[in-house]
Amino acid sequence: MTRKALLIGAQTHGLSGVLNDVGAMEQALTPRGFDVQRLVTPYATRAGILDAYEKLAADADADDALVVYYSGHGGRLRSPDGRDLQFIVPDDYADSDEDDFRGITDVELSVLLATLTERTPNVTVIFDCCHAAHMSRQPDRRVKALLRNAPARWRPTYESVEQQVRKLVADGLPIDRRPLIGNPHAVRVVACSPSGSSWETVNRDGVEMGLLTDALSRALRETDGLRISWAALVDAIRREVQTFVASQRPEVEGPSGRQLFETDEADALDGLPVAVDGPDRIRLLGAPLLGVRTGDEFAIMRGDATSSQDGSAMGTAVVTHLLPAAAAAQLRLTPPGQAVPSDARAYRTSAAPPALAVRLPSEHPVTAELVESIVRRPMLRPAEQDVETTVEVTVDEQGGLAVRDEAGPLHLPYRPNAAGVGAVVANLQRIAQATALRRLSGDPSRPLRQSVRTEWGRVRDGRETPLASSGELLFAQADERIFFRVTNEGDRDVFVSLVDIGVSYRITLLTHSDPSGVRLEPGASYTYGWNEDRNELTGVAVSWPDGIDMSAPRPETVLVLVSDGPVDVSSLQRPGVRAGGRSATTRSGLARLLAQIATGATREVGPAPADQVRYAVQPIDFMLSPTPPPTAERAVFLVDERPARPIRLLSPRGASAGKLAVRIAELVVHRNRALGSADIRVDAVVLTGGSGGQPVYRAETMRFSNVRDGDRLPMDNVLIYHGPAEDFLDIAVWVSRDTTGSLALSSLLEERLTDPVVHGAVAEVAGLAMSAPHAAVAVALMGAGAVLVNTAYELLTGVVGPSVGLYRTSLLAQEQFGIGRHVRHPQDFSFTFCVDEVA
Repeated sequence: MTRKALLIGAQTHGLSGVLNDVGAMEQALTPRGFDVQRLVTPYATRAGILDAYEKLAADADADDALVVYYSGHGGRLRSPDGRDLQFIVPDDYADSDEDDFRGITDVELSVLLATLTERTPNVTVIFDCCHAAHMSRQPDRRVKALLRNAPARWRPTYESVEQQVRKLVADGLPIDRRPLIGNPHAVRVVACSPSGSSWETVNRDGVEMGLLTDALSRALRETDGLRISWAALVDAIRREVQTFVASQRPEVEGPSGRQLFETDEADALDGLPVAVDGPDRIRLLGAPLLGVRTGDEFAIMRGDATSSQDGSAMGTAVVTHLLPAAAAAQLRLTPPGQAVPSDARAYRTSAAPPALAVRLPSEHPVTAELVESIVRRPMLRPAEQDVETTVEVTVDEQGGLAVRDEAGPLHLPYRPNAAGVGAVVANLQRIAQATALRRLSGDPSRPLRQSVRTEWGRVRDGRETPLASSGELLFAQADERIFFRVTNEGDRDVFVSLVDIGVSYRITLLTHSDPSGVRLEPGASYTYGWNEDRNELTGVAVSWPDGIDMSAPRPETVLVLVSDGPVDVSSLQRPGVRAGGRSATTRSGLARLLAQIATGATREVGPAPADQVRYAVQPIDFMLSPTPPPTAERAVFLVDERPARPIRLLSPRGASAGKLAVRIAELVVHRNRALGSADIRVDAVVLTGGSGGQPVYRAETMRFSNVRDGDRLPMDNVLIYHGPAEDFLDIAVWVSRDTTGSLALSSLLEERLTDPVVHGAVAEVAGLAMSAPHAAVAVALMGAGAVLVNTAYELLTGVVGPSVGLYRTSLLAQEQFGIGRHVRHPQDFSFTFCVDEVA
């Protein structure tokens, strides 16, 4: 038997940690006996990846262990009816055109995987990429998905790529070799769900890497020699990743009960090896990676025992603290004085609640009181110096205490006295409970067999607009209303509960009238937001809690808990940060987990009874903004490549590229039918955040006479903007018939600067930039851009008649403001523009 690994890294479109990802995986796999082949930028092209994949399959033998790993961008295209087409982004993706799509689709990847598993059943594939482009305000985090589905020369659509896939099938792609429901022979580790995001950032060692790869490579190195399952390993990886980004949830698909890189099954938490440190001290090797926590209890067994249930325990051990790759435990032998054999193993019998690490002020009169109060809470612990944490207690200039997370302060400061400390610690406890609940996932050893479909979306005038399960942006305004719908598509009853984790970490049972879950028969649906009195879908309002800082949007999560039996989740409900628990005992694993989150008590661990409830957890993550939504644009363009609104509004502010020059390099009029005139004008508006967030814009008009079909207009790289760029660079271009005596767009806009709407939009941004929260500034900037473009369109229509919106985009700082040459092909036109950095 040989072990082979193909490690692919396409470091494109702004990513900078991909090559480090590949290096880390090589260091993790080589000690496990893998022969590693690297395929990285600039050689990770479509053809290069396909050739390497096919060669790996051709050279494989039946008893080989194979690994395929990919780090880079992912892409996702959706059809109007909601179907998905996902793809990875090779080095030459930007060379795609309508006849040659250079992405590698999920259809092709599944066929390649089927080819591998036909040669050997021992296959592991790992994808550190995502297929939904979401954004974070943390400037050091980059999403591993394209911010826009637009390569340099051509914009793919679901229909165009699907057509190319059909052509591949017609040319011989053996699509019928794919399993209908997943590949039963391949373990598939993915960074997130299809609608989720994966991220790269600087890790604890100061190295730029993907969060999944960093956690996975560390876990593989630290568990070398241990017998654990993929399900257990990915559960540990998920906890590590969610320390940085709560909404990224790595998953494992396929035969997840397998031992790592083997086909044999391993228990989710098999017995841990024991190392003796003294007469009453031992180490449990690999424990931290398997979810072991301080306070967990273990039964110590001889090596020939099969479990902790056969009555032959030598004694017990309680974990006192965690080491990098082991857990230190206090040992109590029965009877005392026995020698612990070298093959002894430890089996967990009870589990302590997860503890939230909290950074505390190092020098403050009440720090000792904070520590004393926190250590009495089982779900809290003071953060050690090298422990990553997103929650801290801060001190203001007057000595006041406040709890702060990544988005900012959560409340006004409390006085630094006993009452203030009590309030701070109570808030921390609520955050710990909400954090633990956000990390809840299904039991991979007992998956729910029923098929349940979850939908959610906006409601306007009784009409619903579907939304993705991750990355959407909502606004806490009166007319923002949402719904959630769960449909049982299986053949047995299920019980559904909806639990909301709000922006203040408040935990609310939305299905409170059915505390044990809404019972759904096969084919039945439940819609939260349906008005029974009016017999229509009205949705429910979203709101921003009083007293919560309004400087930035905050995450909110709705968990859809689905089980095949009733489970009372009412004990979870908790008020949000500002201002308390009840225990429950049942042999349902889900109920024990929920009760532990609610009370902080330990829970027993052991074999699941035959009738134990099976359950699944489907999270819906979105961002909620405290501001009104920005003004909408009314102008329509043949090509509109602006990133989605959440990406624009949630992108970090303040990034500057110095001075940029934007030029229209070329414009070809293939057919002049839309204008019906030989004399045309081209108008352009460029808008950027400018200095201090105050918008700066420039408008240009170019005129051309006697234009015929096929004419290349003498643009001569005409300059349409030269100046500073900050945060974003908006571009709008129109083509119109020219009329005698019509004013240039710049003059038209100058005449309208006194218009209350236009003047108000610009003045609003100027005022907000100095003092308002970031969220309000971002909304105002987008609104000012919309007002400017709307005004320009109205002015052009008024003086020259109907205009053709040729091109619209918004280039972000994360994309280096699109520096480079861009070729587009709107209907009846060919259009090229350039963005250059200048001194």
